[in-house]
Amino acid sequence: MSFEQFQNTWQKSRLAALGVAFPVTVAPMVGLSHVAFRHLVRHFTPEGLNPLLFTEMLSTRRLPFERIDQVDELRVMDQESHFVPQLLGNEETYIARSIEKLMPLNPWGFDINMGCPARQHLKHNWGVRLLGDPDYAARIVAMTKRSSTRPVSVKMRCGQDKADPDFLERFTGGLEEAGADWLTIHARTQSQKHKGEADWSLVTDLIPKRRIPIVVNGDIQTAEDALHLLRDIQVDGIMIGRAATARPWIIWQVAWRLGYTKPPAAFPGQKPPETPEEEGQAFLRAMLQYCDYLDQYFTDDDKKLRRLRFHVINACKWLVFGHAYYSRCMKAKSLDEVRAMTQYSLENYHFPMSQRINLL
Repeated sequence: MSFEQFQNTWQKSRLAALGVAFPVTVAPMVGLSHVAFRHLVRHFTPEGLNPLLFTEMLSTRRLPFERIDQVDELRVMDQESHFVPQLLGNEETYIARSIEKLMPLNPWGFDINMGCPARQHLKHNWGVRLLGDPDYAARIVAMTKRSSTRPVSVKMRCGQDKADPDFLERFTGGLEEAGADWLTIHARTQSQKHKGEADWSLVTDLIPKRRIPIVVNGDIQTAEDALHLLRDIQVDGIMIGRAATARPWIIWQVAWRLGYTKPPAAFPGQKPPETPEEEGQAFLRAMLQYCDYLDQYFTDDDKKLRRLRFHVINACKWLVFGHAYYSRCMKAKSLDEVRAMTQYSLENYHFPMSQRINLL
């Protein structure tokens, strides 16, 4: 299939009808999906593509009382338009005021978190706890729709303790009737958290039962995973999570395999990294770029280093012998030390990248 053929098919899809430019999105991830990471993904995104990138989870209890220009989680790229803030909350007043506060940033849409399993959020009936009350969850969608002129999506899980296709059909039907424009379903349960294999079939079986687009999330680790879902199963869209920390070029890889040969602006005339060795080297170069973006957007040196370390904790799982690079990052006292160590590793070591790993 050529890219033109793919585009012809894609333009008829339910997600494209909402104005989504490309079917691969990057997930909201606490501590990871901040502006420096989003810029890193854009750095590797081919020119002409505008995938949706999600922010970190944002508390609607806090947002109305914060200054946008002083909150790290609210920083955006210059003229960044295809980003989606993810909201955590369940009270209409706070949701409305949060959306009002965010509108000057020109978000593409808003996402409601119904998937976070963190204990501190469950006690407020936030996150995945909403799966326990379908009517209440639907009301939160309706609240958000009343305040938003932009598309509203929901990111949720397949269930709490076990996946129940009948429950999933009823629950998502309520969200659809309440006005959700599209849904992203993490194909794991609350009890799984981020462990083990995701059951994509739970989501793909649901797709024909909904009028709105359904995006698949969970355990999508490679371009081949993405293409299998997009081309073979013909899902509405996919959302990539932690694998994008190791492969910030994964959108480039998917586009290339679909026949889109236009490279990112930073890589004229090049193709995406493909072999384990190429990906391992690309990761180290990406970390040098990531350090620059952390310096560009943030001022607190300790927080910059913590963000770098948390990124590496997640990303290094895909690197063969990545624990060596991880341990050096943990010992570094500054981003400059990380840069020097990364450059030395780039010149003297080879950390090939695994295709798929067992996520823990």
